[in-house]
Amino acid sequence: MKFPLSGFAFLLGYIVLVGVASFLEKFSMKQLNPYQVNFLMAIGMAVTAVPALWIKQGSLTVPTKALPLGAPIGLLMALGSISFVLALSELPVGVATGISVSYVLLVMLLSWWLLNESMTWIKITGALLTIAGVALLSWQQK
Repeated sequence: MKFPLSGFAFLLGYIVLVGVASFLEKFSMKQLNPYQVNFLMAIGMAVTAVPALWIKQGSLTVPTKALPLGAPIGLLMALGSISFVLALSELPVGVATGISVSYVLLVMLLSWWLLNESMTWIKITGALLTIAGVALLSWQQK
């Protein structure tokens, strides 16, 4: 299966932007509490989402048929965001981000179960390596 190169370019942007933002969040907590950080993140998302939606479709409308799925996705992402910021306030940034990326395992399992995506030995090996990597990244030697 071939994938468009632009998809990988967007992922690279995601990795760089979220990586830098996650790193900077720890510094921001010297002046802000986790809830304030999350609130400012929400403002940043709105500031970027509104113009992007306008540029892409020329309006700010969302199909009402999409709301029953779209609204819970937004809520889950918001709750996940506040959970991450709260974790970041109590853990070293490397540990928090290392563990947080293990959500890909859940995505992989849900995609296999509900979307009938293939579960090959390569994916299973990758999942096991992900678990091992998260364990290594989280391990704090005293």
